[in-house]
Amino acid sequence: SSVEASLGLAAVATASLALVAVRRCKSQAFASFALEEALKRYPRQYTARRGTVSTIDGDVFKREWAAIPWSEDFVEIRGLEDAPAGTGPTAQQGTRMKMMWDDDFLYIAAVIDLDVGDELIAQFRERNSPIFHTDSDFEVFLDPAGCCHGYKELEMNAINTVWNLLLTQPYMDGGGEQSGRVAKEGDANFWEVRSQRTAARITKGCLGNAASASQWCCEIALAHSDSLPKAPVQGPKPRMGSFWRINFSRVEKKGAVNWVWSPQVIWSPDAGRYEGQVNMHLPDSWGYVIFANEAGLLEDGSKAQDFRDPAWPARHAAACLYYAGRACQKAKGRSPESVSELLAFAQGAVVPSSENVSLIPSEDGKGYTIEVRMSGQRVRVDKQRLMFVV
Repeated sequence: SSVEASLGLAAVATASLALVAVRRCKSQAFASFALEEALKRYPRQYTARRGTVSTIDGDVFKREWAAIPWSEDFVEIRGLEDAPAGTGPTAQQGTRMKMMWDDDFLYIAAVIDLDVGDELIAQFRERNSPIFHTDSDFEVFLDPAGCCHGYKELEMNAINTVWNLLLTQPYMDGGGEQSGRVAKEGDANFWEVRSQRTAARITKGCLGNAASASQWCCEIALAHSDSLPKAPVQGPKPRMGSFWRINFSRVEKKGAVNWVWSPQVIWSPDAGRYEGQVNMHLPDSWGYVIFANEAGLLEDGSKAQDFRDPAWPARHAAACLYYAGRACQKAKGRSPESVSELLAFAQGAVVPSSENVSLIPSEDGKGYTIEVRMSGQRVRVDKQRLMFVV
């Protein structure tokens, strides 16, 4: 009868609504789980307090720095889980840094300790020499926009020889160096800082003597006018609550030793897990510096140390899917053709379900852009790793 038919249709509709509700609950539970797991993989973050260093002279123990907290000790570049035994620093081989900021500069101080048996080497004296080839080397990597393109690198040794370079994009994405080392002023690949100030001091021991322990310090003022331009995405000028991506590296023994502030750990489709890499040019894995007031607080009075980039879960997932896309290209000789195919190379990574991922082909058919939607944020990354918040 018509009544029975109506009742049957109502039952089907009720069942359908129940199924939708179950799926929605499952989707929400998965999203909550993915968010929680992504936050577990948040990199190191440092709170830079507002302040000015009047003179850059290499003295990192002077009054202006006294109240500024030191960072955590540097660790082996692959992180504690993947670093081979004996490759990490001992207690006598520590490296620490601290930061401040004002309207014009990001100030950095670092202390580098060498144990008995470690030789402090500083052979390069000409500006824009490849410091890490021979010398004890302190490095700063800076990506204010967090876009992985147009990032800056500074290397320096214990006698204040510096090498500044701009990377158009990571080397594995076809990027290259722009600097005074590879080009002359006026050439397309020339880039040089204009307002940077640096200084170094040997505070214990001396160059070339491994018979006793040694220590050197460096002090750096990175001008925002040098750091912000020449990137495809505009990074924020420092103010309370804004943040940049940043990392630091210490290189010894011609690159055989790599100790960093925030470990270089990425999703590896080949390994099927997160894996530490001996590669500083993975800007998606760098740490954060957040800019706070003199007391380390944000405008609302909260502690800057408790802040987390709201786009981090989506950024992290986008980076994982970028590596998945590379793996697909390697395995099949072509770009992924669907979200499901892309996700197949990210099984085990912290990524959202398929309905929160889009694969957008480029107009020329040679590339693509991945969009990830998580925790109310949308992040896109293309085949060359250009990443931005939509």
